[in-house]
Amino acid sequence: MSNNISRGLALVTGGSAGIGAATAETLTATGYSVIAAARRLPNSTDPDGTSTHNLDVGSTASIDRLARTVADHPQPLTLLVANAGIPCTAATIADSDPDEWRTIYDTNVVGVVRCIKAFLPDLTRNHGHIIVIGSTVGRVAYERGAAYAASKHAVAALISTLRLELNGTPVRVSEIAPGMMRGNAQGGEFMQRRFGGDRDAIDAVYAGVPEPLTPADIADCISWVATRPPHVDIDLLEVRPLAQAAQHKVHRLTTAEASTR
Repeated sequence: MSNNISRGLALVTGGSAGIGAATAETLTATGYSVIAAARRLPNSTDPDGTSTHNLDVGSTASIDRLARTVADHPQPLTLLVANAGIPCTAATIADSDPDEWRTIYDTNVVGVVRCIKAFLPDLTRNHGHIIVIGSTVGRVAYERGAAYAASKHAVAALISTLRLELNGTPVRVSEIAPGMMRGNAQGGEFMQRRFGGDRDAIDAVYAGVPEPLTPADIADCISWVATRPPHVDIDLLEVRPLAQAAQHKVHRLTTAEASTR
């Protein structure tokens, strides 16, 4: 841990890349012990206080194994960042695959439910905080993304309901909804999967956009929300880059404008 503040244990799902990996790093610097969990991560412990754990949010058995690790951790669980999620391919509803819908729902929605059910007793006991990563598409949809949009609409409803059900308990419940984000120069895993690795299609999404959000931007927001005083609950934080005024309103620089920046 990089400072002398001890904020307890933070569990970050989807912690192998993108928002999850950036959040694990930021929360460690903020004073949390961190377990970053994801399907591609091994079980290991780093000297800086960050551990990794293999996790498939689609498997109750996998979550149960993680719960045992959390129970054995010397720090109390005070923060769950439910970030694990997958996009859909860029197909219309008419051309979409119902099996893909099931996979997306099981990961993006039911996976969140599984994690909440597993860790809510600890979070209640420790006056903890649940932060779920939603999306601006969870309120305003776009074309060729129905399965993902529907899953994030479901997440928004899930979190709103959870907040009502936990009213009167010491558990805070927050949703952070990012807008246009670019994970890396290649577009990040989200866009790679959405467009099947088609670099031209990925580049077209970001063409002329001065500065899309980065995973570090969202990690910084998560850290800020998590470290508010215990009586302050940020219900919903929508985060967009300056160039994105709304879901379908994005300022794009012309070639001439871009050349002067």
